[in-house]
Amino acid sequence: MRLIVVFSLALLFALNHLRADLPLLGTTSQVSYEDLEDQLKGAGLQGWIHGAVNEYNQYVFTYRAPGNFFDHHEFPITTENPEVAKFLKTATRHDEVKIKGSFLINGAPIRHIDAQEISIVKKFDDGMNIPKYSHEAKLPEELLSKTELIGKVHAIANEGKILVIEYKDAIIPVVVSKPQLTQGLFRNDKITLKYKVRVHPKQPAHVSLDVSKPNPLVVTDKVVSWHEKDGSITGTLVLFPKSPQVVFNVFALQVVDENGVKREITLVNFDDPKAFEAIRNKLQEMWDQTPQNIVNARNKYLNLNVQVKATGKFNLVDPGQANMQILLQGPESIERVSVSQ
Repeated sequence: MRLIVVFSLALLFALNHLRADLPLLGTTSQVSYEDLEDQLKGAGLQGWIHGAVNEYNQYVFTYRAPGNFFDHHEFPITTENPEVAKFLKTATRHDEVKIKGSFLINGAPIRHIDAQEISIVKKFDDGMNIPKYSHEAKLPEELLSKTELIGKVHAIANEGKILVIEYKDAIIPVVVSKPQLTQGLFRNDKITLKYKVRVHPKQPAHVSLDVSKPNPLVVTDKVVSWHEKDGSITGTLVLFPKSPQVVFNVFALQVVDENGVKREITLVNFDDPKAFEAIRNKLQEMWDQTPQNIVNARNKYLNLNVQVKATGKFNLVDPGQANMQILLQGPESIERVSVSQ
């Protein structure tokens, strides 16, 4: 049986997610897919594991153009080779790998790699030594039991033809027959979605917008409405550990609404590198002071005993921006608050 994986266009949490004035990922790509396939069929294509979710059979590979960090492409991995399938079960985010195979012709709006061989170049270790993450969502059972869900946008691309959503902590691709319904979406927009579960592929679960129903996609909270507003926000302290994409630990706050929809707001200062370093140092000290309740949250870590209030200006400059930011003046813009507050 072929191991099929979700297509995920999630933009990597890299430096251009932090900066408002850096170029958008892939907008000036010089990558030729013919050249990439030649590499796949030859010596192999080298890149990184973008995501690996064994529970849902989801594996995504990132390729970066040499000499241009911001020119990158994500490709879901599929295979009929049991050795490759076995390897993928051990893969983790940010592992550097070499993959051989070819692009799969399956009619999907994003290219999938049909992997025949895959090998490790460099195993990634973030040094956290925290137990492996266990997913909350149970797929496809939860999808099959209903026809409407509340979640958020994970990725939107190709003029709305490609939509990926987050339901609880699961990433779900959505087949869009009417792209006009997805126009104007931003990543992390909160949505109500009416859907049908796709028969193929069964793993990972795919859904289609149920266009037979009125208003199959409704945005109930647009993140762009926060842009350039001054304010404060309180949430659980989040750590995105340094990686091949980010040279230092990045901190954020996680806020959870009444429907259980989780959002991260990144804590940054772009104008003063020394102030930004002081902010990170203060947050790291808060993190280190309470290490006993840290949990693995898929691509990040949460310290459940640390609640932080941040005051500044909210910033969201691109529909694909990984997280909204709050622009801080300095370390005085953040304070630890009681967990029960």
